[in-house]
Amino acid sequence: MQAPIKKSTKKTVVPVGKTLRVLTPAERKADIKAFGKEIRKTKDSARAFLQRAGILDAQGELAAPYRTQ
Repeated sequence: MQAPIKKSTKKTVVPVGKTLRVLTPAERKADIKAFGKEIRKTKDSARAFLQRAGILDAQGELAAPYRTQ
């Protein structure tokens, strides 16, 4: 006898004043590609993204976890 399937009870919390739009896989792929093009438009936008991601430090050098000794 199989155990019954449990449904997730975790609720998605959406901040007040924001909307949540669930994307289809094709929409998600297009969104990711568009974001990639956007951050690669200029050297400054690419650097800003890499700094937000923690890959580059404030001086534009590789962050400590990514440096080779």
